[in-house]
Formats: sequence, C-alpha cells, structure tokens
Amino acid sequence: MTSTAPSVVDREAMLNSYYGPFTSEQEKEVLGVPLRLVGAWAKNDAAGVANTFTEDGILILPGDVLKKGREEIHAFMSEAYSGPFKGTGVTGNPVDVRFVSDDVALLRTHGGILAPGETDIAPERAVRSTWVCVKQDGEWRLAGYQNSPRGDGATLRW
Repeated sequence: MTSTAPSVVDREAMLNSYYGPFTSEQEKEVLGVPLRLVGAWAKNDAAGVANTFTEDGILILPGDVLKKGREEIHAFMSEAYSGPFKGTGVTGNPVDVRFVSDDVALLRTHGGILAPGETDIAPERAVRSTWVCVKQDGEWRLAGYQNSPRGDGATLRW
C-alpha cells in the first residue's frame, strides 16, 4: 500500500513557504493567481497562461511588449514557447499583497525565468512584477501584469 501523506505534507510546506507572512484566506486565495500562471508556464501551456487573465487582461513586459486580451496573450506565449522560452519555467515569491476592495488586489512579486534544468534564477533573468487581480464570478484573475528587470545584472528583454 502506498501512502500519499508525504506528498500532501510536502505540498503544504511548499505552500506555507510561498505564502510567507500572507496567511489570511483572502490573501492565499488571490495568491493562487501567480501559482496558476507558474503551473501553466511549467507545461509551456500558452492557453493556460492566457486563461489566468481576464478576457481583456493586459500583459506588459520589458522590450516594448504590450499584449491586450487573452487572444493576443495566447499568441504571444505560443510563439515564446516555440522559440526562446521553450522548456523554461518561472518562479517567484510574493512581496506585497494589498486589497483595493474585496474584489481588486495589487500583488508584487520577486521572481524570474528559469532556463531548462535551472532551479535558481540567473541574475539577468530576475524580475520584479506587479499583478492587478480582480475577482470575477467568484474566481481571481489577472487584469494586468507588468514586470521589469530586478537587481544587478538584470537584462531580461522579450
């Protein structure tokens, strides 16, 4: 007989580490948005990334990237996953969570892109990200996302 308890315990420890000081149920709920995006990216799933956004969501990245709406975001991510970001992952940790209202939150994370096989972010791929999240039909989604290079040596451009 195989036990699943260690994986449940490991997952709980991982989530507790991720949430850090953000322990309220409301904070944990909205912090699920970055977790969903990270999960979709791990599979290089452009549709999954796009579906993290609201229908009219906005994606802004270094290098003059501005994508509006799920369709543009999906097309952009599909191209990225078949090109320079094939096999990559992303990671990050929440730094700040602020609720503007019960259904609007502003998140700030520090993270970056992981090249295939990497477990630590290389300085040139480190980012500071701002997430504008809204609750629609009971689910938190990403209305706006923007990141910029973070730290010495950060040069990430799309």
